[in-house]
Amino acid sequence: MTSTYQDLLQHKRLGKSHSYDGQRVILYGLGIGLGFDPLDEGQLPFILEDGLQVFPTFASVATWNISFMLDLGIDWSKLIHVAQAMEIHKAFRSSAQLLADSRIVDVWDKPKQNATILTSETSIKDADSGVVLANLQSTSLARDFRVEGAPTGRPSVAKMRPVRAHDHVVALLTSPQVALIYRLLGGGAKIHSTPSVAREQGFDGPIMHGLSTWGHACHAVVKAVGYGEIGRLKEFSASFKAPVYPGEELTTHIWIEDAEVFFETWVMARNQLVLADGRARFALI
Repeated sequence: MTSTYQDLLQHKRLGKSHSYDGQRVILYGLGIGLGFDPLDEGQLPFILEDGLQVFPTFASVATWNISFMLDLGIDWSKLIHVAQAMEIHKAFRSSAQLLADSRIVDVWDKPKQNATILTSETSIKDADSGVVLANLQSTSLARDFRVEGAPTGRPSVAKMRPVRAHDHVVALLTSPQVALIYRLLGGGAKIHSTPSVAREQGFDGPIMHGLSTWGHACHAVVKAVGYGEIGRLKEFSASFKAPVYPGEELTTHIWIEDAEVFFETWVMARNQLVLADGRARFALI
C-alpha cells in the first residue's frame, strides 16, 4: 500500500478514552518481572493492593491500541517495534480514566527495504483533571509499506553511553510464563504464545513482547538506583535489537552520570544484545 507523506503527518486520534484499575496495574507489574523474586520486598508496592504504586513504564500500556497504526493500512505481522521512549510528568494513580491524543510525528522512507520507519507520539492526560501524565514516542519499521514524498534517512541517533566500565550490573531471570502474562495487557499476537506460530516466523519458540523486555530493563535500572527513588524517574528510552525467550535471564549494564542513567540489556547465555541506546533521566533532588 502507498500513502503520501502529508497523509501520515495528518493522521491523528484525539481524545481517545481509556480506563484502568488496580488489577491491571498489578498485572503489568507481574508482566515486567516484579514479584518474581519472592524475597525482594522492594517490589511488593507495585503488585499488592494495599498502598498500590504504579510502576512508571505502565504508561506504555495504559492507552495502548495498535489500531491507530493499522488504520494506515499497515499489516500488523509486518510491523516491527524499533524503539520506545517515555517522559513522565506526573505519577499515575492506581486507577483512573484517561484521555489519549496520538499522532504521527516522523516518517522516513527506506526504499531498499521496501519499508517505512514511523514515529508516533501519544500524550496521556488524566480525564478528570486534564493534567498531562506522560508522553510516549514509539518508533516502528513497517515492511512492504511505502510513503510517497517521505524523506529518506533515519531517526536521530541517541546519546552514547560513557566509554568506561559500567557502575552496576543487574540480572533478572524472566518467568517462563511472562509472555502469557503480558499478552493479557493487549499484545495478543500468537508469536508470543504458540510455538508453532513462532517457529513459522523463524524463532525457536514464543518470544517476549518487546515492551515487556523494555519494562524489565526499567525494573533493573530502578533496582540499581533504589526503589525509593522511583518517583524521580522522568524519562526512559531504549531501542530493540533482538527478541528474548521467556525464561531467559536479562543482564542490564548500567552507567550513572549525575541525573542521567545509561544502560544496555543482554542475554548473556547467547551473548546477545537485546536493548541498546538505553537512557533514563531522574529529577535532581
